[in-house]
Amino acid sequence: MPEIAYINNSFTPLEDATVSINDRGYLFADGIYEVAITRNRKPFLLKEHLDRLQKSADALLLELPLSLSEIGEIIKAGINQAGFTESMVYIQITRGVAPRRHNYPADIKSKLTITFRARPEYAPNLFSQGVAIITVPEIRWSRCDIKSIALLPNIMMKQKAVAAGCQEALFVSKGGIIRECTTANIFIVKNQTLLTPPANQHILNGITRSYILQQATILNIKCIEKECSIDELHQADELFITSSTIDLLPVIKVDNLVINNGKPGPLSQKIKGFF
Repeated sequence: MPEIAYINNSFTPLEDATVSINDRGYLFADGIYEVAITRNRKPFLLKEHLDRLQKSADALLLELPLSLSEIGEIIKAGINQAGFTESMVYIQITRGVAPRRHNYPADIKSKLTITFRARPEYAPNLFSQGVAIITVPEIRWSRCDIKSIALLPNIMMKQKAVAAGCQEALFVSKGGIIRECTTANIFIVKNQTLLTPPANQHILNGITRSYILQQATILNIKCIEKECSIDELHQADELFITSSTIDLLPVIKVDNLVINNGKPGPLSQKIKGFF
């Protein structure tokens, strides 16, 4: 199936989609984004993704070019037009096009771009065997709750993880507080309780993260959102990471420390069943 894009108010083959060289997303990373997936060819948790898109826009004083409901209808139409078995939908809104200056004109019009690709497939053994991650210093800005397209620190540390043969890199503050991975949230399992960093300015409040907390509460699995230290991470019974595209992956090694004898734990396996 061909990958497609929605740009300039119409659908086009992805390879034909272009943006202005003066788009502030290109010049300054002045924009926001969301990534959503489908299940049974239906958008999964789309309302939650669009609500977060609005929160990011509000934080940057960025006016959306369309209403959330209009964007939602475009997404549904694009999923049907692309026709993939399952889709990954990337939504990006930039401040718009203007001459390159740090300040922007009051009448600038924001730009919406949406791409439709096949949902990435991950090897089954990533879940059955678990993955390794590394810890890295927190070098990002202080508003990680905004889903900004300015991702250079994440890129640098993700590349470092890949070079080390690992799935992810986990940001850790100077005080030894764990935050999140470059593209995923993290959960600690200790004494059958889920521990995860709180949804404040230091992390992105992941849609999958929130979904797991909601479903776990329904099933009477104890959940605590709190600042977690690197020592708590090292003492975990189980670890797993979450995102919209991976759902959940068990972590069986952090740096040189093996977790749960190098095997995915039972609570991770149970929570994987939420999807």
